[in-house]
Amino acid sequence: MFLQVDQVSISYPRAAAPAVQSVSFRLRPGELGVLIGPSGSGKTTLLRAIAGLEHPQHGRILLDQQVLDGPGVRIAAEQRRIGMVFQDFALFPHLCIEDNVGFGLRDAGKQERRRRVQEMLVLVGLEGMQEKFPHQLSGGQQQRVALARALAPQPRLLLLDEPFSSLDVELRERLAEDVRRILKQANITALMVTHDQMEAFAVGDVIGVMQHGRLEQWDQPYALYHRPGTRFVADFIGHGMFVPGILVRNRDSDDGAFIMETPLGNLHDADAYAAAGWIAAAQHRHGQTFDVLLRSDDIVHDDASPFKARIVRKSFRGADFLYTLQLDDGVQVLSLVPSHHDHAIGEWIGIRLDVSHVVAFPRQDAA
Repeated sequence: MFLQVDQVSISYPRAAAPAVQSVSFRLRPGELGVLIGPSGSGKTTLLRAIAGLEHPQHGRILLDQQVLDGPGVRIAAEQRRIGMVFQDFALFPHLCIEDNVGFGLRDAGKQERRRRVQEMLVLVGLEGMQEKFPHQLSGGQQQRVALARALAPQPRLLLLDEPFSSLDVELRERLAEDVRRILKQANITALMVTHDQMEAFAVGDVIGVMQHGRLEQWDQPYALYHRPGTRFVADFIGHGMFVPGILVRNRDSDDGAFIMETPLGNLHDADAYAAAGWIAAAQHRHGQTFDVLLRSDDIVHDDASPFKARIVRKSFRGADFLYTLQLDDGVQVLSLVPSHHDHAIGEWIGIRLDVSHVVAFPRQDAA
């Protein structure tokens, strides 16, 4: 492993709880990691600790087998060879782009410095702009300059702190994809912090979800979405809502199989994923109650379905609507519906389940 974070905890004086609590994860060489979570979850504090700007009270941080922080060891930030890209770009307005990118190369010779700057500008798609100044560039171009400046000294690790937060939504998504391509092309190991899961999915090979200073799950994007390890991850990632479910024996089966009864029909364990979960953890208990996660792509608009739901909210997203739907019993679900199905708020529409696997957690109010 290249970056190792082992049981790291960070506390601040007079704080009610630790900012980071016993966090551990690994990042391989050339891998792009992302830390995501709500505000105050500890992700930026952890990033700053890796950079050497915060100091853990417990645990170890290692980079390429070198201990950066640990019992009796503390390597200064400037000696770690770690690059950092900030959310406000932090470009020098009085310096041209060439001088901004080459700012960290002051010990290099003039020719070497110029060669490295040109190499970085080509990498980020800004060749020919070395004589311009930051105010002459768009927000996306300025972020590319900040990335080129961080990469120019050839850091062992690159850290990115909410790098797209000051940009508009459309530009953020496009730039996130470009940043991933640039970092992969440069074979850079990087760790990014964001609160936007679309950015996390666009950039990350592996993603960590944080809450209250704890790392809930560190996994590949697909696994986070389809195999969430905790109820918080299931609720935080993707568009979805929980509906009540009851585990019952399938009377039509000879092998003692179970089905999950929900307000929208039955889900069969042959399709199930036992997340925290309704098959293994439940020990096949007839009558066990669960909260079943139904994402917006699990609910299909179908006028022929006997299950009806009333539209209580709608959000236009171009190619589709995100409908918030309410069943007769008050249970709410989300559904992505192609935008040519433009129904009014208050209208009842037919829906059906199209679930490839079940994600369910024991009911929070269950004994």
